Amino acid sequence: MSSAPPPPPRSPAQRNDAAPRVVRPPPPSGRASGPPAWAERRPAVSVDYDRGRRTARAEVEGVGAAALPARHRLSVEGSRWQRDWKVSEVAARVLALPRADASAVDAVLNCWAGRFARRNFPLLIREITISGSLQHAVHVFRWMKNQVNYCARNDIYGMMIRLHARHNQVDQARGLFFEMQKWRCKPDADIYNSLIHAHARAGQWRWAINIMEDMLRAAVSIIL
Repeated sequence: MSSAPPPPPRSPAQRNDAAPRVVRPPPPSGRASGPPAWAERRPAVSVDYDRGRRTARAEVEGVGAAALPARHRLSVEGSRWQRDWKVSEVAARVLALPRADASAVDAVLNCWAGRFARRNFPLLIREITISGSLQHAVHVFRWMKNQVNYCARNDIYGMMIRLHARHNQVDQARGLFFEMQKWRCKPDADIYNSLIHAHARAGQWRWAINIMEDMLRAAVSIIL
């Protein structure tokens, strides 16, 4: 019995055509999602060898004088009173001042070249509120609202409301809540929760219920 002849060998081109197709995802482009480098809180350590001490802290660069518009950059470079401080350095200088001395806070902030960049404002408020100093935060926020380039933001009002709620300053937190709505800033769930918890701790249940009903009318999702 004769067997069938074997099939002819396949050419390399035919073998390549029959190879399975491998689909690979495109390489990631650009920087990973997150805050820009000038807004990140980065750890820094300073060592004093003479006294045998070391200090660990978090530093925030912020927008420096080199990134300012030309009109502001030239005015800063031409004045010996302007300082290109980091945001964390400005916060440290403000926190070192007496809490009741609002004029001293204004004097320090008016020497800061970064005040011409509005992107530095939420970073400065964040550093002040992290320290927990309510009076310093109030002075900085008041100075900030008097600046020409100030723009009302949800995150700034949210940090100030949470700080007042942390110090049981319920009336002041509620006043900022209505003020931010006046400037067309929409409160988020964190702000509503902070206000509800503050009023509940103070025993003002009617206000807590009213704020919760306002949150439901605004269709804000509840964080459990």
